[in-house]
Formats: sequence, structure tokens, C-alpha cells
Amino acid sequence: RKKREILAGPVLPLFFLHPRQQRRTTPFNTNMQHDAPQGNATSPSKTRKVSHVSPVSRGMLVLGGKIKNFAGGSFRISCKAVGLVAAVNVAWYYYDRWSVNEFFGENFTPTTDEDGKVTRKPLKKVLLLPLDCLKVVEKRKTGNFDMSSLLQQRNKQPTIVLETKELVDIIQKAAADPNISALYADFGEGMRYPLEYAHIEEIRNALRIFNESHRVHRSPNIDHNPVFALPRNGNPKVSFAFGHSFGWREYFLASAFSNIHLQPRGHLALGGTTVSNIFLRDMLVKYGIKAHVFKHGDFKTAPNAFTERGYSRTHLENVQSTTASLNNTIRTCIQNSRALKFDDVMWKSIFDYGSLTASNAKEIGLVDSTPAIGPMSFMIEASKNAKAKSKMEDKFGVDMCPTNFNATETVSVVEYKQMLDKKTRLDRTQLTINNYMNRLSELSTATSLLLSGLGIRPSKSLPNQKIAVVSVDGNITSSLSFRIVQSLRQIRNDKEVKCLVLRVNSGGGSVVSSEAILEELNTLDVPVICSMGNYAASGGYYIASNSKRVFAQPTTLTGSIGVFLVKFDASEWAKSYGIRSDYYPHGSQGAVHLPLTPLTQRMRDNLERLSLGFYDYFKGIVAAGRSLTVEEIEKIAQGRVWTGEQAKEIGLVGEAMFCRCSASIKTVL
Repeated sequence: RKKREILAGPVLPLFFLHPRQQRRTTPFNTNMQHDAPQGNATSPSKTRKVSHVSPVSRGMLVLGGKIKNFAGGSFRISCKAVGLVAAVNVAWYYYDRWSVNEFFGENFTPTTDEDGKVTRKPLKKVLLLPLDCLKVVEKRKTGNFDMSSLLQQRNKQPTIVLETKELVDIIQKAAADPNISALYADFGEGMRYPLEYAHIEEIRNALRIFNESHRVHRSPNIDHNPVFALPRNGNPKVSFAFGHSFGWREYFLASAFSNIHLQPRGHLALGGTTVSNIFLRDMLVKYGIKAHVFKHGDFKTAPNAFTERGYSRTHLENVQSTTASLNNTIRTCIQNSRALKFDDVMWKSIFDYGSLTASNAKEIGLVDSTPAIGPMSFMIEASKNAKAKSKMEDKFGVDMCPTNFNATETVSVVEYKQMLDKKTRLDRTQLTINNYMNRLSELSTATSLLLSGLGIRPSKSLPNQKIAVVSVDGNITSSLSFRIVQSLRQIRNDKEVKCLVLRVNSGGGSVVSSEAILEELNTLDVPVICSMGNYAASGGYYIASNSKRVFAQPTTLTGSIGVFLVKFDASEWAKSYGIRSDYYPHGSQGAVHLPLTPLTQRMRDNLERLSLGFYDYFKGIVAAGRSLTVEEIEKIAQGRVWTGEQAKEIGLVGEAMFCRCSASIKTVL
């Protein structure tokens, strides 16, 4: 008989069937036989056998089944994995929310009175600030090698790095936290990383808010005037500063604490504000190097390090003016914080006396007590039971522990910051969920009713408005300018940004890099508010001059409206070592930047013309930004450096006070 191959339909459609259905529908069974009609049922000759299918078709069927099984299994596993991940995220969210509520919520602790009776009192904590190993910076550096990472291996205490705004925010949040009743700062033998004056002022302002958290102040009230302070429910919070010794900067910060403790063998070195400068002219002459300086502004003294052997008349005048202003500001702050009535004669005696002993400092009211060790652990035990309190009074004296001190636990600044960051992250997540629920409820009435039936009532969504913050920290170079310009362009394209805070902590830099930042700022449609840090001078003031409002600390160093160019000539040095340099330019200015090429008259004229053009343009943009005439700017320019207090008087800044945004902020750079 002629054998026939039976192909039962297309192969690919079978891939999408269940394996059992494939087995039921496929005709390619090698043992299958087709029966003959019933009339010939007993006749074996009527039976027909179906030939085997081709190997290719059979392989395709097997492969299709495996692919389908794998896809189905993978889909089921993926669904389970997604569900598991979602469940874990939800559980983790609620666990974080519970831990945050537990940390910031109202808790109780058992205490024992004099009769031995145990009572439950609200749990109060002391926030610890280890200022002896705390490194406060304007902006945390990323991607750069930090020598402090090596020093940490040699020191007993690791270095804690915080930005100024982070530390200020921590203290302000602690002032509003009902569980934090006290603040304790340990200065040790001095701050390992000294702070600049403007940063100290910002921290002092936050400490004042903490000490006066029981009052409501009408902003700004920067002069501590009690007339502008309104009473509020609650006891005043206390703050403590303990140190083995205090220098001028350390005591400037410590004086903002309500209680100052100094070790009996420690000393208080109040020498006043000091400025030091280095002059390299004789060294350059010794090695045959000439520094040709082209500047406009008699008080532009930065290049004096290369051209002078000491202070020139204008340089000394500027240094005396700024140090006197800084000294008066710091003296006033200390007197206001400590309620002292020192006159100029008393302060001069302190400056000239040298280091004060602990007993001398206590006698004139600069410190409150002289404990041998940090008393915080004893004060906490005294708050828990009466016996420990009497023991502490015998050891340190009756006046050591204030009557309103009721803390029974301590919390480190690192742990407190971690919990604040977690709370902020959870609040942002909750805001995102609320906005999503609001969008769902707005789709239809049925959706809104369904969410209400499930107990989900979306809260009112806030308008999505942002305050962008751009930080210009350090020397203004081409690389920094590039990053700032990219951030400003991002802000310009973000329609949700309604205001820009330009934080400047820079002593200047390249003219063209500063110009690139300024021109990009001028293209923004939102108001620009400038907040100055320790420095906002020269190029730092250049980019801030056109801001709508300018804020600075009284101890901020700003101004320095002037320009200088330096051309180094090392040809004599090269000649002394047998080095000869020659050049062939196509123009007379082609070798102006070569260090082994002497300065020609044409080069000198070119550099003079260039620096003068920069200076005139600098004065023009400052005059336009501060609404002054060019003649008025010339009187206060000349490269002169001003403190924030002086700059306010002459119109270079609008406000000499603390400025730190606490609204919904989007930090761009």
C-alpha cells in the first residue's frame, strides 16, 4: 500500500495551548492506529498505520511547549516577586513610620523620689554635640580625597562631617521638639576643625532659638530685645558648653550657650581677632622670579603677597578696619549672650592680659562653673532619683544643675539627624501618595466613592512649588562655573521653581567664569535671593551683585570690587640654570602667558587695558544691581574688603542678619 504522511494542521498555534490540550489534540502519536469501518472491524488487512512525523516538526512542537511552560512559569514567578516586593516595601514603610513616631512621640520613664515612690514622668532627652570632633563645612565635598579619613585612624574619636545648614536645622528642630529639653556641647581641648566667624554666627542664631524656644519672637528681633518676645507655654530649654580650654573662636560660639563649664586647670585665651598674611617678594627675588601685577584699586591687596615685603599703607588700613569691625561685633555678641557690662577698658585689659585661668574667668562672669569632668552623666542620674541628685550636689555644688533640667536620656547628633532624615523622607512619600490619591479621586465620582468606601480619604494636595538653592562654594574656576551654569539652566526649564536662593561662599576667582554665572542668572524669570556665607568677595560679590535681595552675616567678608592680573617672569631663574627659551609669534602678544618670556612694553599696555576694562565693567554691574551711581561705587570699590556690618551701611548688602531658607527647598547643586 502506498504510505501517506498526514500533517495535522499548522504547528505554531499549538504553542499557545496548555500542555494537556496539546497532548489531547496532537495526531502525531507514533503508536496510534486508525480503525477501519465497523463492517471490516475483524479484518486486519483493513488497518492503516500512520507513518512517523518528521523530526523537524516534532522538535518544533517540543520547543514550543518548553517555551510556553517557561513563559508561564516566569510570569507567575514575576507576579509573586512583585507582590512580595510590594508587601516588603509597605511593611518597611509602616515600620519606619512607627519608629519615627516612637522617637518623636511622647514617651514616659520611671523616676524615684525621696520617699522611694516610683512615678512615670515624660521622657526628656539631651542632644549631644561633640564639637571637639565635629567638622562643619559649607558644602560637603563628593568624589574628592579627604585627608580627614586618614586622621580618623589616629584619633580616638571619629570625625563627624556636617554642613552648616544641617547643623542649624538640627538645632532648630530640637528647639521645636518637646522631647528635647537640653543641649550639651563638648569642646574638649578645642575644636579640631576651627569654624569661620560667619558660620559661628549662624550656629549662634540657632542656639538662641533653642534657648528662647519658650517664647515667640517677632522676626527678626536680632538684638535680643525682650520687648519683641511674647510668652508661650512651656519651660525654657537649657544648653551647656563644657571644655578643657577655650580660644577666641571657641568662646565666641560657647557664649551662646546658657551655661558654660570650664575645667579647673583649663584656661580662657581671649586675644581678639587676628589676621595673618604672608609676603613672598624676597623669596621670588632670591630665585630670580619677577611678578608683574596689573591691578585697579589701591585696596586690591591680594597680589601684595608677590610684590611687597610687608603691609603697605592701604593694606594695613583695610586690615585694621575689618579686624576692628569683627572684634566689635564679636564683643557685642558675647556681652548680649552673657549679660556682661564690659567697657572698652575692660576688654583691652582682657586682650592684653593673655590666658585667663578658670577661676579668673568665673570671677568676672565669663564662665558659670569649673567642674573637673563633664557633668552631664551625673545630671542625668540626678534627674532619675533624689539620692543621685544629692550626691551630685555634694560633688559639683548646688548650682551645677538648673531647676528646669529634667532630661533622663541622651541622644547623639548623628542619631538625631538620621531620624530627622527618615521623617523627612516619609513625609515626602506620604505627600506623593496623597497627590496620587487626589488624582484618582478626580477621575470620576465613582472612584472617589470607592476610595471613601475603603476608608481612604485623600487630603488636600499642596501646590507643587519649589525654592531652588544653588551653592557657589570655593574658588570660582571654569569647572565650578560649568556645574553652576548647568544647574541654572535646569532651574530655568523647571516651571515649578518660583524662587532661587543663591548661596555664595567664595572669595572670588576667574573673571570670565564669574561672568558666565552672572549672565546665566540674568536669564532667569524667578527672583534671586543671595545669602552670603563666610566670604562673598571679588568674584563672589560679582555674581551676587544683581540679586533682588542680598543677605549677609555681620562677620561676612564681602566687597573687594577690583581686578588684578599677574604675569610671572622666570627668565632670570632659567638663565641661572643654563635654560634658554626662545619663541617666534605671529603677533607681539603671542607669548604674553609664557613664564620664561620677559615682559615687553606692548604686553604691558595690553594687560593694563584688559584689567581696566574688567574693572570698569565690574563697577557698572554693581552700580546697576545696587541702584547706585558709578561714582558712588568708585568710592567704596578700589578692591576694598568690607565686613557684612560695614557693607550694610554703604549699601553693598541689604540685610546683615541670618538668612536660611526653611521652606520646601529643592537643592540643585
